[in-house]
Amino acid sequence: MGTYALGVDVGSVSTDFVLMDENFTLVDSLYLRTHGDPVGTVARGMDSLKGRYRDEEIVAVGATGSGRQLAGSILGADAVKNEITAHGVA
Repeated sequence: MGTYALGVDVGSVSTDFVLMDENFTLVDSLYLRTHGDPVGTVARGMDSLKGRYRDEEIVAVGATGSGRQLAGSILGADAVKNEITAHGVA
């Protein structure tokens, strides 16, 4: 069982998920088309990840993108940042 951090970028065209371990190593990523349904897309992405990582614990969640507030609320995000801030830090 591992501990992971989850990043979610909700945009008008795509919603992207990244899962990183405690060493900031990319463990998994997921690209989904948003199709005008950010809530449903976040739910589908989380269902997909839950199916693959049943025993792992997500200890931190970050959200960005045009749907960051919505995703942050749904996921209980620890950090909600706009794209400019996210790009600057990266």
